[in-house]
Amino acid sequence: MLGKTLELADNTWFIQGEMPTDASKAPDWCNVVIYRAADRVYLVDTGGGYAMRASIEQVLREIGPAESFTLINTHSHLDHICNNDVILTARAEVKRHYLLAAAIDFAKTDFAAHMAEEFEYLDSIYDPFSSYQTNRRRYRFAGLLRDGLGFFAGRERVLRRLFNIQFRKFKPVNDSFETMQPLDDLPGKPLRFGDVSWTGWRLGGDDVLVFQGSAHAPGDVLVYIPEHKMLCAGDITFPLFPTFHDSSRDRILECLRKGLAMARNGSVEILADGHGDRCYRGGAEVEGLLDGVIADHLAYEQILREIFVASDGLTPHEVYRAFTTFTDRPVVNRYLSLEFPHTPPSLQNVMVTTLLQLGFHARGPNRHKRFYRDTNLPAAPLA
Repeated sequence: MLGKTLELADNTWFIQGEMPTDASKAPDWCNVVIYRAADRVYLVDTGGGYAMRASIEQVLREIGPAESFTLINTHSHLDHICNNDVILTARAEVKRHYLLAAAIDFAKTDFAAHMAEEFEYLDSIYDPFSSYQTNRRRYRFAGLLRDGLGFFAGRERVLRRLFNIQFRKFKPVNDSFETMQPLDDLPGKPLRFGDVSWTGWRLGGDDVLVFQGSAHAPGDVLVYIPEHKMLCAGDITFPLFPTFHDSSRDRILECLRKGLAMARNGSVEILADGHGDRCYRGGAEVEGLLDGVIADHLAYEQILREIFVASDGLTPHEVYRAFTTFTDRPVVNRYLSLEFPHTPPSLQNVMVTTLLQLGFHARGPNRHKRFYRDTNLPAAPLA
């Protein structure tokens, strides 16, 4: 339930976000973690909306005044930052608000402008509005507006207006941009857990460790609480990846494998991710989650490769249709059940980014490109 608070220990709280049944109508607010170490309080992400805000403020009231208050955003997508201004009313002598510099730079941009750029990028290959399997008339109409009005006003400008309408559901956006500080300005160092090594930062005398991800989103991080062997994974565990063209398939898998290795060597016993419906507790449950996300993704990629062995030179629509025929593979139904409107992205858009990051080449005229697995031929540049 949105805003439900679970006390994990006498100094650690998990506040549940929500993945709505229809992502076009309601925001996908992330989960939030609050941790107190002595007289130091840490808040990991803030989600958004009044229910999440009320729960965060209630926990902070129960905690009482502190010497320091540190807000860490795992990344700067809207669903993680809209209640950031709770830092302004937090009762603490010293307040800090950390993100990586790349995440702060991303926060400077209008998220609607980012998505307009994303759709323009995809549009060089195929029409991304045609990828949605529900509300088809709505998104085809959006495509007609983009092309018709875009002829006079500019396509990207029209796309920004369309996404601004879509993102009204996230308001108010209280990102507290003025309090953001680059975590990169602090000295980073290798952080080791057995055979696992991260680049990261130690905060508050090792109360909290922050691991560099740079995987799901520009400058994203994971947060580790040594006292509870707890990993706050942000959106690293979101199954449909690479979600955007600035996501990194390789880095996401690397972070997932490091998290899995830490669970197996006893360094992670609790995991809170961005959009899971619960907090995962116990090494076996954490292993099951991470191993499952990795296995599903590799099975998905294997199906994509098999599709191109059978037939090369396919459009994104043809790849998607071929994928849906592999009904004997559990990952197919799982991924189809996760795509829009159950989560924000369409699976076809994710497939396009996956194929490009796997080294497939898109060739042909704009919006009518086909994918080829023959890497000996030069790839046509994306317009």
